[in-house]
Amino acid sequence: MCLRISSAALLVALTACGAQSPPPPGDIVDCAIGAGAELSPVCTLELVAGTQEIVIHHPDGGFRRLSRDLATGSLAPLDGAEPLVPEPVESGALQFVIGADRYSIPPDLLEPVQP
Repeated sequence: MCLRISSAALLVALTACGAQSPPPPGDIVDCAIGAGAELSPVCTLELVAGTQEIVIHHPDGGFRRLSRDLATGSLAPLDGAEPLVPEPVESGALQFVIGADRYSIPPDLLEPVQP
């Protein structure tokens, strides 16, 4: 009897883990997650309220936390992440690489929200 109760509890726990959570709040931006991936609009850019931090959410649940310098417009990874390497682009977007992941963010999405 104890084994059946434990098995049922485990099944309920595993089912709950498979449930999809709602998408994070923010704007959709282009990213290419992993080596060889093409840029596509599948990541979400979240501006963290009351800070100069942003979070880029990956479609697989991963994310990158970055700080932004309002004076220079530059971004820097947080939490001991790999270095951010800017990429020059003609479109005006802020494009950069962190590890094997690439990102392209329109600059207007990084402007501070006016109260």
